[in-house]
Amino acid sequence: MQASEVGDNAKSNATSVSQADIPWMSGGIGEEARDEMRKAASSYNVHIVFSNRQGSYLADIPFAVAGRDGRQIISGVSEGPLLYVKLPPAVYRISAQIDGAWQHRRIQAGTTGRPLRMGFVSRGE
Repeated sequence: MQASEVGDNAKSNATSVSQADIPWMSGGIGEEARDEMRKAASSYNVHIVFSNRQGSYLADIPFAVAGRDGRQIISGVSEGPLLYVKLPPAVYRISAQIDGAWQHRRIQAGTTGRPLRMGFVSRGE
């Protein structure tokens, strides 16, 4: 689903439950939600954007984060094109399902003092 197709009722952001071991926030559909995400960005050290090849944002993207040992530590659905995660310093595998296929990236989080920025791009049209 493209963000431009989402109705007004979805123009809010989602966050992990307050007692979650790994906090995350997703959303960014609509100007108000994007502004809220920007304000919260400094609290998260991994920033992910979901888009298609033409640069249009994607929403409702299933994601998962696994540790070096392969065990999944969080999973969810990013309600909008922006997903922010706060991970302890370590190596992780970030996965996202776009167009029915899982894409995977290995990252090193929390070592530079600046957020790690990455994107997942649809391989389809």
